[in-house]
Amino acid sequence: MASHPEIEPLSAILTNTIADEVVTLGELIDRLAQRGFGVVMIVLALPTMFPLLPPGSAAAIGLVYILLSVQMLIGLDKPWLPQRARRVRLSARVVTALRQRGVPFLRRIERWSRPRPLLLDDRIITRAVALAVLVLGTILFFPLPFLNTVPALAVLILGIGLLNRDAVFLLIGSLMTVGVLLVIRFGLGTLIALFNHLLGR
Repeated sequence: MASHPEIEPLSAILTNTIADEVVTLGELIDRLAQRGFGVVMIVLALPTMFPLLPPGSAAAIGLVYILLSVQMLIGLDKPWLPQRARRVRLSARVVTALRQRGVPFLRRIERWSRPRPLLLDDRIITRAVALAVLVLGTILFFPLPFLNTVPALAVLILGIGLLNRDAVFLLIGSLMTVGVLLVIRFGLGTLIALFNHLLGR
C-alpha cells in the first residue's frame, strides 16, 4: 500500500473502479480481479460496514463471500461470479457513498498496513483466510441483529492482510472472526437458556 511504492494504493484502485456513475458487480470484479481476491473482499465489505444498502443486501454480499471463499479453497487464481450476480448494479447512492466515505476510510487504513513477514506458506494462508471468509459470509447470509458491521470489518481487514501480505492484519482479522463466533455462541446460549426457563415455568 502506501508504504509499498510498487503497489498502487487500494484507495486509488477503488477511485478508478467507481469512476462511472453506473457500476455493475461484474464490472467491479473484472476491474479488480487482476489484484486477486483480497481487493474484491475489501471493496465488497465497505457497503456492508456503512448504512448504504437496502434490507437484505447483506445476505447477498454474504453469498458472494461464500462463493469467493470456495474458489479460494479450490485454488482459483481470480474471482468468478455467475452471470446473474454479475448483472447486479451498485446504486448511485452506494457509489457516491463509497467515494465520500469508503475511499477516505481506506486511505486511513493504508497508513497502518505494510508487508510483514508471514511464517506460513502462501497457499496455507490463503486457505485459512478462505475458511474465515466462509464463516463470515455465512453469518452475513443469515443476518443476525447488529452483526453485519463487525463481520464486514473482519473481512476488510483480512482482505488487506491478504493483499498486502500483512501478518498483523491477518492476525487481527482472524481474532475478530473468532470474536464474532464467540458472540454468536454466547447469544444463542442465552436464548436457549431463556427458552428453557420459560418452558420450565
